Amino acid sequence: MAKRAEAGGVMHFLEVFAIGCLIAAAIFHVCMLIAFEQLTNKINKYGPNLVTKRSKALPQIDPSSPFIPLALKNRFQLYRQAWMVVIAIFIVPVVIYVVTKAYAS
Repeated sequence: MAKRAEAGGVMHFLEVFAIGCLIAAAIFHVCMLIAFEQLTNKINKYGPNLVTKRSKALPQIDPSSPFIPLALKNRFQLYRQAWMVVIAIFIVPVVIYVVTKAYAS
């Protein structure tokens, strides 16, 4: 009985932690969308359509484009990499919770 109560406490912690990570990921995602939009506006001042958006994916630039200043290229690539790493970190607890919940049932 004690093990079952202890397991319930762990599951509750994982559930709360996973929900918190989802909320944090959503907030981070919205902030990054705003940052990408501002950076896109700066880059597009150097020429039309230098930043491309494919469906709902992250925007992309041509790293070999001579029209975009190197500082903006580097910042854009840094934002993309940071977005991928941080979202992956926030999603790991959600995956752990889902797998644990599947095996506990």
